[in-house]
Amino acid sequence: MSISAVSPIAGGDLRAIARTVPLSTTKRLSAAERSAALEAGAEAARVRGPDAIRGAAAAEAGPAADAGRADGKVPAPARDPRTAAWLFAAGGRQAARQAAREAEIGRVLGSLRSRDAAVRAHEAAHVAAGGRYVTGAASYAYQRGPDGREYAVGGEVSIDTSIPGDPEEAVRKMRTVRAAALAPADPSAADLAVAASAASAEALALAEIAASRAESAAGIATADK
Repeated sequence: MSISAVSPIAGGDLRAIARTVPLSTTKRLSAAERSAALEAGAEAARVRGPDAIRGAAAAEAGPAADAGRADGKVPAPARDPRTAAWLFAAGGRQAARQAAREAEIGRVLGSLRSRDAAVRAHEAAHVAAGGRYVTGAASYAYQRGPDGREYAVGGEVSIDTSIPGDPEEAVRKMRTVRAAALAPADPSAADLAVAASAASAEALALAEIAASRAESAAGIATADK
């Protein structure tokens, strides 16, 4: 049998070499020798510290622990179920945020499409009712949607509101202008203002016609006398 005592190499290197002290059945160590051997072992353990513990753990693991390193490969780390759970939760949160973004885009696009359709229908009603007094095609104000397309969010139709010199023609024109202004299902404040102005002009023309007819009637009556 033998007992190994480890003595440190000079220069501060924590590696060690084994010094074997043989035990003989015919010769016993003296008390001084046994004390020296124990002191050397204690000093070696103190110097090596964690290296000795790691060496013992490797020895217990046996050759199988180094099998992955023998061919230069590093063993794969064990999977931490807590990490897997965190990644799963993070993926779920990201999917939820993506779904929320898509829902918001869908809501905005739906609103823009509805507005576009309503604006175009509004201006089309003006054009259809205005007839020959409409002076040009409808013009639109646009807003770019999240899909990159332009959507109409406002519109305008120009109509001739000048008052003809002939009262009867003025009445016919102002009635058409008023009808064109009120043609949409939801006339705007500007539409209502145009309609009111046309109605006022129509009333003046009707009054002029009435006065003219009254004057004519009076003249005929005077002539008959």
